[in-house]
Amino acid sequence: MTFDDFLMTGEIRCKMSDYRRKRDKAIEVAAAALARHNKAYVSVSGGKDSVICACIADVAARATGQDIVLWAHVSDASFPGTEETIQALAHQLGREVVINSSAGSAFDALRETKERRAFGKTGVFFDAIRDWVQTSGCDLCFTGVRAYESKRRMQAAKAHGATFSSKIGGNVDVCSPITWFRLEDVAAALVEYNAPIHPIYRKMAIGTARNKFGEDGFIRLGYITSRDLLNKGTAVFIRLNYPDQWQKLCEAWPDIKNYC
Repeated sequence: MTFDDFLMTGEIRCKMSDYRRKRDKAIEVAAAALARHNKAYVSVSGGKDSVICACIADVAARATGQDIVLWAHVSDASFPGTEETIQALAHQLGREVVINSSAGSAFDALRETKERRAFGKTGVFFDAIRDWVQTSGCDLCFTGVRAYESKRRMQAAKAHGATFSSKIGGNVDVCSPITWFRLEDVAAALVEYNAPIHPIYRKMAIGTARNKFGEDGFIRLGYITSRDLLNKGTAVFIRLNYPDQWQKLCEAWPDIKNYC
């Protein structure tokens, strides 16, 4: 699926009653979570799902008279355009945004560790989340995780639902109002809310075969130095679309060439 195909799908889908039902349910889930908590933030990566999660949470917050804060972690491993997309989102929603920046270089960390853990919950990103929760007093985190993205996420969604408690995230409750959105629902919401879209989605895609749930393997935004995604085509994608970042990766970790 190309970026133009994605947007065209959104243009059609946003007019459908099934989408509007899902959107309204997502707002309802977010509003219910807000009503049970004192202070909420939205963890925003700049990717399409987290942007739509923020839009849904914003609508729910306005309907309930609550406040939300956008929070993001960026580093030199963030893809170009990430912080700009997040700032554009905050400006459009009229919400405060807190940008947490890594003190050190993620490329230096890549040189220093040999591990490649899939789906690890340690490291700079999760340390930053836990520190933010402790200092901010937030007891609710909104996140744009969807069940149909992978088998692992579907299993988690069926086990925990859209709202659950998380020790990993700093002993807060986590709410993903778009848990049951499919890719076409995300496209529809992006169109409906005229939300900022990260420039990565206009790049040349690699390995976009459909997953077991029938979703197109659309480009996913992560971190440039995420080793656990290299076997999913990330190395080839970076080499093709971000030559400067590819060169930095090769200098920090020469073994990455084995994935291309």
